[in-house]
Amino acid sequence: MNYTSEEQNLIVLSSISAITYRERYAALSALASGTPDFSLCKNLLIKRCGVGVYNKVVDTFNDCSFRDGVFKELEKRNVQCVTLASPDYPELLKQIDSPPINLFIKGNRELLKSRFFSIVGSRRTNYYALAECGKFARALSGAFTLVTGSATGADCAVLNGVGGRAVSVIAHGFDSIDFISERSTLEKVEKYGLLISEHYPTVVPQSFLYPVRNRIIAGMSVGTLVVSAGKKSGALITADYASEYGREVFAFPYNLGVTSGVGCNNLIRDGANLCGDPLDICSVLGVDLKPSSETSLTEEERKVAAILKEQGEVFIPKLSETLKIPTYKLTAVLSSLEIKGLATRLGGNRYGAV
Repeated sequence: MNYTSEEQNLIVLSSISAITYRERYAALSALASGTPDFSLCKNLLIKRCGVGVYNKVVDTFNDCSFRDGVFKELEKRNVQCVTLASPDYPELLKQIDSPPINLFIKGNRELLKSRFFSIVGSRRTNYYALAECGKFARALSGAFTLVTGSATGADCAVLNGVGGRAVSVIAHGFDSIDFISERSTLEKVEKYGLLISEHYPTVVPQSFLYPVRNRIIAGMSVGTLVVSAGKKSGALITADYASEYGREVFAFPYNLGVTSGVGCNNLIRDGANLCGDPLDICSVLGVDLKPSSETSLTEEERKVAAILKEQGEVFIPKLSETLKIPTYKLTAVLSSLEIKGLATRLGGNRYGAV
């Protein structure tokens, strides 16, 4: 892909591991041009990084072989980059404090032009809330491209529920996807939707990157729905960002004593919109829902979907025995139902209806 000189500078800057995230923002104004001038941020960088690190950063940034290598590595990984200097950088995201310098992406770049709404929740979302999450995702995908994270639970219910109308924002580089449990889900998102990371592909997962990532989920979106959250949850961090940015926050209500819903009830108490129907969201945001089209299914998919609907959840080996379908073939059928928004993975060889 061809990048402008401004875009190239921002991409190269993100690939230099010697300079930390805070320093990258400090250097942004100096480097976001065709003729970058490090002297504009020299004193700050030396104060924070030291002279040796500063000199290494400058030399690396200007090294032609290093710069060429950055773009060859991205091309080899089939990764594109959208920078603050790119015309298709999401407009709402530009408006937040400390927007990502770059968005490394894999998948359908055209989705960046969409109107976004985010749905987030806990890894420990109960089955009923997961099913409702999937229903909301399918309904809202008629009006929005849905944004979420990459964890099991609510995030995967969203990603599996809407196929190509989903964006997953991950908190590390793309190279680490091969080593996480959500790999198969994210591979489907890459094929049908869009993966986004603000990090160069080689950046490894670190705990502090996850709450920082949540500002992107909230910042891209006109509103955020929290479908589950304990007293302390990453979903609440996303809701806090959304509120800080002046975006609408919605939450599922929970009965007393449900630990995975304490955070949601607290959000509603503090002013979030109580949400019991997708129309609650659309009425607040002033949008109309498009009617969802009928999903076409194969004969085997219809049989499996019918049992899922009847039983709520199934254990793959038992379902294989009941339908006389080999496990490997049944797994493929269930994966197809995931893409079509009719099933969600529950873990432990179990699937649930959506």
